[in-house]
Amino acid sequence: MKSIIVLTGILLCADFSYGQEALTGSKAYDYLQAQRELARAPQRGAKQPPLDSLKKAEKILQDALVYYHRPEVMELAKKNDPLFYRKSDISFDLAVVELKLGKTDSAARLLEYPLKGKFGNAYAGALRDDALFTEVKKDPVIASLLTKIEVAGRTFESGALKTPYKPDISEDEKIAGLSKLWSEAKYNFAYFDHIPQVDWDKLYLEYIPKIRSTKSTVEYLNVLKLFCAKLQDGHTDVWGSDPGLTDLTAHRPPIRTVLIENRVFVQEVSQDSLEKTGIKPMLEIISVDGIAVKEYADQYVRPYQSGSTVQNVDVNTYTYRLLNGPKTKPVAIMFRDTKGKNFTRILPRSGYSNVRARSSFGFRILPGNIAYVELRDFESNKSLNGFKAAFDSIATTNALIIDVRMNGGGDSGYGWDVLGHLTDKPMETGYQTSRIYSPLRRARGGQVEFEQVGGGNGGWAANGKKLYTKPVVVLTSGRTFSAAEDFSVVFDAMKRGTLVGEPTGGSTGQPLMFSLPGGVMARVCTKRDMYPDGTEWNAKGIQPHVFVKPTISDFQAGKDTVLDAALVLLKK
Repeated sequence: MKSIIVLTGILLCADFSYGQEALTGSKAYDYLQAQRELARAPQRGAKQPPLDSLKKAEKILQDALVYYHRPEVMELAKKNDPLFYRKSDISFDLAVVELKLGKTDSAARLLEYPLKGKFGNAYAGALRDDALFTEVKKDPVIASLLTKIEVAGRTFESGALKTPYKPDISEDEKIAGLSKLWSEAKYNFAYFDHIPQVDWDKLYLEYIPKIRSTKSTVEYLNVLKLFCAKLQDGHTDVWGSDPGLTDLTAHRPPIRTVLIENRVFVQEVSQDSLEKTGIKPMLEIISVDGIAVKEYADQYVRPYQSGSTVQNVDVNTYTYRLLNGPKTKPVAIMFRDTKGKNFTRILPRSGYSNVRARSSFGFRILPGNIAYVELRDFESNKSLNGFKAAFDSIATTNALIIDVRMNGGGDSGYGWDVLGHLTDKPMETGYQTSRIYSPLRRARGGQVEFEQVGGGNGGWAANGKKLYTKPVVVLTSGRTFSAAEDFSVVFDAMKRGTLVGEPTGGSTGQPLMFSLPGGVMARVCTKRDMYPDGTEWNAKGIQPHVFVKPTISDFQAGKDTVLDAALVLLKK
């Protein structure tokens, strides 16, 4: 069938063949994203690509817009936000190509739609920072839209409080930083009912003198962290974003530690030279800078962690931030090897070369023809693509173990697309709610209310082409967090297999990011998530069906307690 429409003054034509398979929102989204990527390909590697490459990209994106305007696609977009917003992204992508082709007027008309949309501020930011848009910003309509966006943006993020780092910012800036954090949480934080003992306004008053008494920006940052930790949420925290502040607070040797049976061990070493000096997994950490490790953690690390559960705080304390400190200050660590011998090493927190990056995906076949897949993050599509690439091998196995114990999250859709290979039915992804604030409702005596902002839209589509039907086990831990928990929720709700391991971190939800004075960033959780049946799991974690914790004896013997339990379960 041939479709012809006129959009933004350009005649667009495209041929589409209607297949027999029913079109879904997810399929339409995937197609449009693939077309965007296809359009980027001929432009890569050059600031000003060759004319034929630009023409090719232009045609791909024009056809993508025609596809979007098919009646059935637009109908699906009404109930699918990711699909709905593809029009904005594609229009922006095409505007960039038109500018490179010298078609400024065409680019201006294309930019009107995304700039008028819900995320106009994000597109305006791209125009503000790129010289490519210099001429198009002179267009009267575009200039007016940018002014309107700038004025609206100043209401919440004017830039006045985004002051740079200095060793000791002014007292006024420090109080403004505390006040900004207090106000953003007051109006946006999703879980005040989880901390009924906290009077947020009273706490704010108590922290003003604490802020005033700080003698440096680092001290100010630490007080903000203590304040934020009272909210007890894993997606609500404060950190130094300016390099100068990061250098004073957030460097560590290239090792990861873990808490097992109330003792601390080296779990990962990501630099070969360090390993050659004898620093390797299985070593126990006895003390840090001359202080017993648990005492050190309780005094210098744990109080500053804002976590939703005990396991979430433990992971932040003992895995992610135990050895954090100034870039130029080495840390003295006393280790104990498996034979009981103690030794101390003074390790620099910086200056390491050839640090190994953790891969996002791992796969191997275990005895009994059992597929073992590690999905270590959902920060990009690497874990999903790894799973897709390995699927033909996975399909021949007798059972599948998916390990998300090290997965700290990212984009939930990548995980759900993996689960789409385990079922032939749409998967319910649960419900999400967020606070509604109306000044008028409040003036009339109204209380805090929540509205549904996601879920209940027919679910996430199954893969439809490749299906794995054998038994499946998913491994979880306290490090399983955010989007990896969204993965675990859906797996649990679809009754596809067994969760084995420890409760997850217990926190997801869209965080609101904002700047604070002194080179500091903060975020506040704005969204509540629940199972498809309405059961909330924040501050609890996803509970495994079979609870298994690692043991010291297994760990130091090179055994994986949780994986072994999963293998035993599958054999039964």
